[in-house]
Amino acid sequence: MLLEPSQIATALAPLRSLFATADAVVANYETATGQVSDTEDRRLIYGVEPAWMDAVADSGVTAVTIANNHACDLGRVGLEASIRAAEGSLTALGAANDDPWRARTIAEKNGHRVCAVAWTTFTNNARSSCEKSRELALAPLDRKGTARAVSAIADARASGCDATIAIFHGGIEYEPQVYRVRTQAFAIAEAGADAVIIHHPHVPSPVRVAITSDGRHVPIFESIGNLVSNQGESWQENLPPTQTDHRIVYLNGTTRAGLLAEMDFAFPPTGSKARVEMSWGYHVIWNDNDHVSDKTNKTPLIEARLLSPTGDEKLVTNLSRDKALRELLCGPCWLEASGTKCR
Repeated sequence: MLLEPSQIATALAPLRSLFATADAVVANYETATGQVSDTEDRRLIYGVEPAWMDAVADSGVTAVTIANNHACDLGRVGLEASIRAAEGSLTALGAANDDPWRARTIAEKNGHRVCAVAWTTFTNNARSSCEKSRELALAPLDRKGTARAVSAIADARASGCDATIAIFHGGIEYEPQVYRVRTQAFAIAEAGADAVIIHHPHVPSPVRVAITSDGRHVPIFESIGNLVSNQGESWQENLPPTQTDHRIVYLNGTTRAGLLAEMDFAFPPTGSKARVEMSWGYHVIWNDNDHVSDKTNKTPLIEARLLSPTGDEKLVTNLSRDKALRELLCGPCWLEASGTKCR
């Protein structure tokens, strides 16, 4: 529905002031780059022109994860085009011409580096030349895949990263996060990640805190839902937040919600054996969509904004009927409601 790159600026405009307060803003870029051919025989292929990447950067985003199930939709050519499109304006995570598993610095201040490692657990173009190109970080939900991701987290620490955020793509669309994904996430936390962010289901799941064997408390955002999307475009406040069939996406209100994870790091003096201190919380994002009121408009106005516990009281009450959203909207780490971060 967002046919022109300029639409991204409109969609993210309500969040730009929040983005401006951060040293780094990371989003998942769920598409390949290039022209979709009319001869393609698969049902769902995403491809956009390179200018979209510039539009994302102009909206205040500083880094994008390219590693997701749509990364190989246009084959290796589309993946390499995404890597090139990000060069110069954004830090690309989870895909690279050299080593996609290498930790990338997303923020640096006073000599301290916050890094990110990103990967996907699968692609829609399995066993393709794109997957085999070694330009995409891929870690299936098995012992070998998890071991590869664990190794990347250890390498990040060894390379001088003072804090490492793990970001990966996995789960079942429109469903609460599944056991196998959570298992990989806890292994990553144990390996040394300071936070774990997961996307793919398109609906939010609760945040869990893993207590590692060395005593660290690591937040695991099990599913952050959508930031900007046309999903749920016909849902109205008088409807239940989730249909009995979760895959009726256009009437699924939870697909219009998302989480924006926020983390603050405090680093000990150089040479100190003290641990990095991290506080965290989340903003709940809501996608307003004019398609509800005007179904004749093929490009309705879509805006991602912060959900307000007071200004959106009726909406919050209805969304709280969904179990996962209820836990998030009643949790102590929703920053608009609590005003304070968790530790």
